[in-house]
Amino acid sequence: MNFKDFLKDKIPFVVVYFLATSAVILVMYLTLIINKIELMNNNILYAFLISIIFFILFLIYDYCKNRYFYNQLNTMLNSGKDLDDILNIGSCKTCEQEMFKKLLLKTHKICSNKTIKFEETHKEYINFINKWVHQMKTPVSVINLILQDEMNEENRAVFDSILEENEKLSHGLDMMLYNARVNEFNFDFNVESLNIVSIVRKVINDNKKSLIRNHIFPKLTDNTAITVETDKKWIYFVINQIVVNAIKYSKLKIQASKYISFKITDENSKVILSISDKGIGIPKEDLNRVFNAFFTGKNGRKSDESTGMGMYLTKKICDKLGHEILVESEEGKGSTFSIVFFKGKNLFKF
Repeated sequence: MNFKDFLKDKIPFVVVYFLATSAVILVMYLTLIINKIELMNNNILYAFLISIIFFILFLIYDYCKNRYFYNQLNTMLNSGKDLDDILNIGSCKTCEQEMFKKLLLKTHKICSNKTIKFEETHKEYINFINKWVHQMKTPVSVINLILQDEMNEENRAVFDSILEENEKLSHGLDMMLYNARVNEFNFDFNVESLNIVSIVRKVINDNKKSLIRNHIFPKLTDNTAITVETDKKWIYFVINQIVVNAIKYSKLKIQASKYISFKITDENSKVILSISDKGIGIPKEDLNRVFNAFFTGKNGRKSDESTGMGMYLTKKICDKLGHEILVESEEGKGSTFSIVFFKGKNLFKF
């Protein structure tokens, strides 16, 4: 707080002071007139002048006494440090400042206790979700195995339909698990040098049944091993989510040949993985909101499988890994999602 702001706060005090001083001088002046004692106007002016001088000196003294405290408050307001450092006010000059300091510390203590309780509750919830999802994935896998063993030509259509729904259930459980873990990202990642082609192949292989069922063919234009720095588990989820979406929106389009192409471009400072499909595409008005949470858009209303969380999670994960994700699309002609891996840049080098 500068001296100008300090004076603004003292305006009521200044007004009361001058009113009181004027009242005292007026009473004395009237008393002298009643007693027929002559008082020169210069003496009244001198009294006002002396009073103003003492008052200004007092304001300067009061400001200097409190300036250290005001400077600390300004530092706290403009600081980006930890809350414990911000609340380290130091010595106080007045009882009012001491009470203010105690109030801040008490408020901080109450908020800290509530935050600790919230974090404990949140951790219990995350642990429950993790255990529940893993428990649910076991029967999903068992159902998958039973269907494969019992499938024959007579019941193939029915079992294929059940398998498809089981895959959706499995994917939904995975999304729930990753959504629960993403907020604990700092404790659940390992950045290493990986061959991005091998990750792409694994995603294609894991979605093989869905690709065959919907007559969609994957095309990997370059099989050369290209290394990127990323986390294997998280980047698998990102690529898999893009492929799952590509399958979902490609099967809605009626055409003779459907395919999803994977292109890897190795540039000087970055590696770009582009995943393109020839599906129904994304309307122009929806492009800027593709990565928003719970946004399904025009295409989401064509499919009851959309939750609006898949692409939101891919963007959030890419941001945390230091990658960039881009989208290009034209309605009716397909979409291209590109993941940009910056060379020499990962979470340890920010």
